[in-house]
Parts: sequence; C-alpha cells; structure tokens
Amino acid sequence: MPNHNKAEDQRDRLQLKDQKEHAGSNVNDSTNRAQSGMPDTRGMGWKEIGGVILLLVILLIAYSLYQVFFG
Repeated sequence: MPNHNKAEDQRDRLQLKDQKEHAGSNVNDSTNRAQSGMPDTRGMGWKEIGGVILLLVILLIAYSLYQVFFG
C-alpha cells in the first residue's frame, strides 16, 4: 500500500473524529462549501469528474434544444 493512501486514510479518520466532536461547526462548513459554487470532488477519480462534466454538458444541450423547440 503506497504511503499516500495511508496519509489519506489518516486524514479521513481525523476528519470523521472532528465531525463527531464538533457537529455544530460542520453545518457552517457545509453551508460555506455550498455557497462557493464548487462541488467537493475530493475522493473522486478523473472518470467520475469527467462523468459529472459530461452530464452537465448534456443537460445544457438538452435545455438549449428545449428552448429552441418549446420556448
């Protein structure tokens, strides 16, 4: 197992421990993340991120076609 996986696992364990101990601050953190407009992509591989981008492009095209034919 490479060292970066150990570091990621340790970070995740510490983050979970912090979330359990400070539940009130987590609401504020998630609110701040939601307001930034950028999704939290930690832990997502390039395939998942590419899939999200592809989905957004398909939705944009579908909306444009909807506006042309029904708008």
